[in-house]
Order: sequence, then C-alpha cells, then structure tokens
Amino acid sequence: MKHKGAFTVFAAAFAMVLLGGLALAQVGILRPETPTDSPNVMAAADERPDSIVEPTNEVKADGKTDGTDGPKETPKTEEPTDEPKDDPKDESKVDEGNKGDEGTKGDEGTKGDEGEGGDGSEKPDDSTPPRLKILHPEDGQVFHEKTIAFEGLTEPGAKVTAGRYEAVVNNDGVWRIVLVLSVGRNVATFTATDAAGNTTQASVVVVYEQEKPEPPSREFTANQKYGKSSATPPYDVFWGTAQAGAKIWIGSAFGSSKVTADAKGNWEAKVTFPESPVGKAIRVVVESSDGGRKVFEFVNKGNGDGQHDFTANQSYGSCGEDVPYDVFYGRADAGERIWVESKYGSGVTEANAEGRWEIRVNFPEAPVGKVFEVVVEAKHGGRKVFTFVHTGGEDGK
Repeated sequence: MKHKGAFTVFAAAFAMVLLGGLALAQVGILRPETPTDSPNVMAAADERPDSIVEPTNEVKADGKTDGTDGPKETPKTEEPTDEPKDDPKDESKVDEGNKGDEGTKGDEGTKGDEGEGGDGSEKPDDSTPPRLKILHPEDGQVFHEKTIAFEGLTEPGAKVTAGRYEAVVNNDGVWRIVLVLSVGRNVATFTATDAAGNTTQASVVVVYEQEKPEPPSREFTANQKYGKSSATPPYDVFWGTAQAGAKIWIGSAFGSSKVTADAKGNWEAKVTFPESPVGKAIRVVVESSDGGRKVFEFVNKGNGDGQHDFTANQSYGSCGEDVPYDVFYGRADAGERIWVESKYGSGVTEANAEGRWEIRVNFPEAPVGKVFEVVVEAKHGGRKVFTFVHTGGEDGK
C-alpha cells in the first residue's frame, strides 16, 4: 500500500504538470507571432520590456552564436538617447536636418548679399554722386596768361577729368589740372566720377585777353589850319599829336570842341565860332589830358562885308596826256570850299589859312579834240568858267 500511495502522488503530480503545459500552450496562442525557437518565448508578456533587442544568430566576437547552444545573455535595455537611430528612414530625417543646417548656411549667404554694402565681394550699392567744387579760378575771371591752373575739391578716391584730360587728385580729394586757354571766353567743364560710377559736373567761365602792346609815346603838338574864316558860321581846323587815347579840348569864349587821339597818337578837330565878332581876333586854347597846352588866335572875317576876295585861274586849258588834266588855283577866304566841275571830270578843295587854294582835276572821259566848259565856284558866291580840250597827245596831232 505504501507503493500504491507513492504512485498515487506521482500520478497526481504528473497530471498537474500536464495540465500546466496545456495551459502554457494555450497562453502562447494569444501573443503576437514570435518564433517558437526563440529562447525568450518563455518571458511573460507583462514582464517583457518594449525595448528589448531581439537576439540574432550573428557571430559574436567569441565565435559563438546566440542560438540555444550558446550561453544565454540577459536582454539589455537601451537607454534612450538623442542620437539618431540606425534606421534608413531616420538617416533620411537626419539628412533633412542637415539640409536645415544648410538652409541656415543659406541664410548666412543671404547675409553675404546684405554684405554688398560692407564685407561682401560685390561693389557697394552707392547711388550718391560725388561732390565737386571749383576753388580756382573764379567765374568770369580775366587772365592775360594763356596757361592757367584749375583747382578744387572732390570725394577722396574719385577721378576728375576735363574732356580727355585727367586732373591729379590727392588722398584728401584736392585736385589740380593745368589747361591752355583760347583768346576770349572759355567754358571749362569738369566731371568727377566715384568708384561706383556716379558722376557730378561743374563748370567755370574764364576770359583770356592778350596784353596789348604799349602805344608809341607821342609828344603833344597842336596846329591851326586857317586862323581866319568868312564862312557861315566861321570855323577853323586844329590838328596835332598826343599820347594814344589822350583827350584833346579846343575851347574859346565863342565856340569849343573835343576829340580823342587815335591809336597812333594823331588827332584833328573842326571848331566853329558862330558868335565870334567880325574882324576881331579871339583867343583859342588847345589842351591835352597828358599835359600839353597851346594858344592860338582866330579872326571872323564876316560874309558880304566887302572883304570877300575870290579869284580863280587855269594853268593849261589843254592836254595831250593819255589821261588829260588841268590845274586850277586862286584866292578865297580861309577855309572856303571851292568846286571844279565839268561833264568829264570834277574836284573839290578848300582855301588854306592864307586864303590860297589849288587843285588838279583829271578828265579821263574827255573826247579828243572837243572843247568843253569847266566851272569853278566858291561857297560864298565866287564863280568863273573856263574851257578845256583834250588834244590826244602826239597821236592826236
């Protein structure tokens, strides 16, 4: 009975083991698919961490595998880190992250573009024209030198040009250039150009006048042509020399005039004395601005008072020259005008201060062998008629 009891205990134990195995088998049907040969299938579902690394059959450093024949290793739980996982998809995300970093670098590139005004390699975005100022010469200034220097200020580093000529510019922006002027008005235009290509222009007008040579020095002289006159009104002519441009005054109590000496220093003036008394000498003073002075007398002989003494004479009356001519002469009042007229030639003269006059008159159109009249008349009424014939010279004889 002793063995029978022991057998009974053994049988009961075996039954319990068998029922436990069936129960475990039933539990395995309810878990997700897991290889039946995995050594970890025995782990309870509520005890298995989600982060367990599934073992593989890879060969370890000791030459053994993780199969059932090798020593069992306790599953390790990986501590969560910020390092990216060795997943292709994760690597792609890491690459996108790198692209994000590159995008940051792209922003830095944008900063590089902003650096165009500063540290960038591109030219600065400068649209402001450089300053340009002309300090010398002044606008409208007159020069007697043909070559002059123009000077001014500009932006340091800028270039200043005048047409195709370039000025010298120092580090402070002070520029200078020497140009040759033309006679008269000159417009000098300058252009300043900075490193960005902006330009500014400025102009100045200067005048170049050649120095005139000093006129020859002339000593003051004064002369009187007639000294008396019976003309209406009575007059006299004064003439002489002085410094070029000198002012000459001819004055009396009964008439005056003024004149300027020409570039050669010569002067001449006709002065009338309409209120001068007849037959009485008056005093006429001639003065020059350069200090000359001389005194003359003048007599108004009057008109129609019996003092008029006109005479006229003819020298030849005929001529055989290719251009025939005759000479007429006589007396008249000082300064009186005498006319000699004909159909084939005429002339005019004045009596001198002594009342004498003389004139040569050509008759280029006179026909050979034809006698024609020549009339001589004085301003105050004297008149005389002469005849003249062109003989034609030796060929006409």
